[in-house]
Amino acid sequence: MRRLKLLIVLIAALEARAQTSSQPEQQYLFSVLPLIDRGDFARAEVELVRGVEQFPRSAILHNALGIVYRKENKIDLAVAAFRKAIDILPSFTAAQLQLASLDQQQGNKAEAAKLYRGAAESTENFEALVAAGLGLADCEDYAGAVRVLSKAHAQRPDSSSVTYNLALAQFKAGDSPTALASLRDAGSADPDVVYLRGKIMESLGDGSAAQQIVSACHLEPANETFCAEAAAGAMRQDKFVEALRLLQPALEKSPRSVALLSSAALAQFRLGRYGDALQSYRSALEQAPNQDAPREGLGFLYYMTGDLQAARSVVEEGLKNSNADFYLAYLDALILFRLSSQTRPQAAASVERAIRTNPRFAPAYFLRGKILMDQNNAAAALADFERAVEVDPKYPLPYYKMAQIYSRQGRTREAEDARKKFSDLGSLREEEMLARQAQDILMPARH
Repeated sequence: MRRLKLLIVLIAALEARAQTSSQPEQQYLFSVLPLIDRGDFARAEVELVRGVEQFPRSAILHNALGIVYRKENKIDLAVAAFRKAIDILPSFTAAQLQLASLDQQQGNKAEAAKLYRGAAESTENFEALVAAGLGLADCEDYAGAVRVLSKAHAQRPDSSSVTYNLALAQFKAGDSPTALASLRDAGSADPDVVYLRGKIMESLGDGSAAQQIVSACHLEPANETFCAEAAAGAMRQDKFVEALRLLQPALEKSPRSVALLSSAALAQFRLGRYGDALQSYRSALEQAPNQDAPREGLGFLYYMTGDLQAARSVVEEGLKNSNADFYLAYLDALILFRLSSQTRPQAAASVERAIRTNPRFAPAYFLRGKILMDQNNAAAALADFERAVEVDPKYPLPYYKMAQIYSRQGRTREAEDARKKFSDLGSLREEEMLARQAQDILMPARH
């Protein structure tokens, strides 16, 4: 299918620019096209080299030679051939698209986007517009992609793929209302469309967004992305049995999927099925030992089940990576703080690392405050508890500790206010708060 697309672009460009190439050039190109079509690139290269020697100012032959070089993975030669074609004919759409695609593959997104925009400006060809629009989206120039795909959509408003990609580009460009309007007539039988509609609705705060994502999972029950996210939505509503039910068909198809295994493990943990959760997290970590998410899940589960040495081993293996996620450092501090009074200094060092990596994570300040209280440094501990509620005013645990310190300092009114705040926020036990924090952190969508 990819080979066919290359030839379509080549021929479409030839038709659009026929007036700029001579009849002999066109005849020569058509004599070589069958070689390209059947994959005989070595012979095609020989013939096209002869052709450009005979017609050195032929943009269409240089472009065709670039395509053959690209098929042979002779990238430098392909780039040179496409550049030559553009030098001869600056508005040559096919060569612009080919060169843009190569720049994109090599990570030069800015130059690729420039070429895609140029190609779109110089053509009315539907296939070329779609290729340029998708290329711009891949280069993260979503505003440019919207302009180009809108142009293609105006030509063929019944094209479902263009409608979908236009809506996706509008969504990525931050225009969710327009994106949702674009999908209005796209139907509800295509799981990709249903999923995108759900994501757009989610960004608009629509409460029925989660059901759209669940519907996408039902339409394509083996899709990892749809079903992992549908399960995450169920877990946010504490529907853990439903989350496992959504994950099961996808797990049957992809039993080694890290995202699915991690999602299942989280649901199993919240249901109290610790043995199953441990097995799921171990399996996920075996598949992806360099990923933080399954390591965090397994380490936290060991911590909650009291196997602190196993928890420490799992977490500190991940912390050997200097770019490890902040939550690993926080877990390490949590484990070391509980493990022994002798490991409190290491706990303090780990919580400092967590705060440096993510200064907006309130539980890290709360934990550092507890470590400081253990060191009889009430003033510094109070500052950390106050910092924790400044970062997250709805985090209840620091208020309880603040009330204790205020009382010792004779600050009766402030102590009473802190106790009331703690009560108003639910007076949850620390273990339950830790479990809820872990659930939020370990949700697949976060990673």
